[in-house]
Amino acid sequence: MGRADAGTAKFQSKLLKAAGLQKLKYYCQICQKQCRDANGFKLHLGSPSHMGRISNLSKDGKGASVVLEYLAQFEREFLRLLRVNHGTKKVDANKFYQEYILYDLDHLHMNATRWSSLTAFVKHLGRLGKVSVDSDESAEAFNLTILYVDSFLQAMASKRVLQMRTDEEVLMKFITAQVEAGKKLQKEYATGREYEKGREGRGEDAEPELVSEKPSAPAKVALSLKGLKPKKTNVASVFGPESDEE
Repeated sequence: MGRADAGTAKFQSKLLKAAGLQKLKYYCQICQKQCRDANGFKLHLGSPSHMGRISNLSKDGKGASVVLEYLAQFEREFLRLLRVNHGTKKVDANKFYQEYILYDLDHLHMNATRWSSLTAFVKHLGRLGKVSVDSDESAEAFNLTILYVDSFLQAMASKRVLQMRTDEEVLMKFITAQVEAGKKLQKEYATGREYEKGREGRGEDAEPELVSEKPSAPAKVALSLKGLKPKKTNVASVFGPESDEE
């Protein structure tokens, strides 16, 4: 079958088919080529270009690392879009995967990873604790609802809980110490009361009180100059005895 010429109806039909969404299982991530059906995908896998890329990866020993890189990138982009579009709200896993596909037509496809189905991938994220997975058993079809788990918010919540526990422990230790101190004082008081009652029962006198003696008043000393007055001495005059009469 010859190639359709540009401008023909067949050429336009092929362009329209290529512009629409194709089946993801017919996409080659290494070559970044989308095939429209199983026959085209089979022919591509046997093409020299595809075989050459696979051969180069095998020679360099990067085959396993490429698959791990695809897995990490797919998981990172999946969780980022889930956090941005829905936050911590529940959403149907299949509907969100359709959002992921339509968000970027050149996105990394899941068939490039080791996951063969969306259910297996979602359960893997649930086991890692990155999303919360719930199954709707009441629905007719098997549906999984996922909810993004914000590790930062969880860490902050855990930190607050730990801080509250620490504060409670400190408060309980303080209360326990106060109670023990109260019990100790009560025990000492009860011991003192029993001792006083025992003394009263034996009829022992109370300890004599120490009375401080007041100092006696200082003795008054009377000083008298009597007897210390000099005696008058009669001195004989050279003119004779004095007389009142001449």
